[in-house]
Amino acid sequence: MGAVIPKIESTEATVETVTAKVPVYGAIALPIEKLGYAVLGELSAVLNAGGAAAKAKLADAGLDESVITAVEELLASVPQVAALAKAL
Repeated sequence: MGAVIPKIESTEATVETVTAKVPVYGAIALPIEKLGYAVLGELSAVLNAGGAAAKAKLADAGLDESVITAVEELLASVPQVAALAKAL
């Protein structure tokens, strides 16, 4: 997977160019897209570092448990997702 991350990172400009070209909503979507990647990266890092305790605290803070589970499933299939999301 280590070789895949730089390839994905290299597509950032292309993805952002496409997003920006979406009529009406592109300019709105681009910062939301960046924020989404940042949040995913941070959430993944917290779950990686904190395990079950972090999951419980996130749930106690009001984060939807289905979101936590979805991120955990993503982490299980792509463990480097935190680093990748933070890099984008």
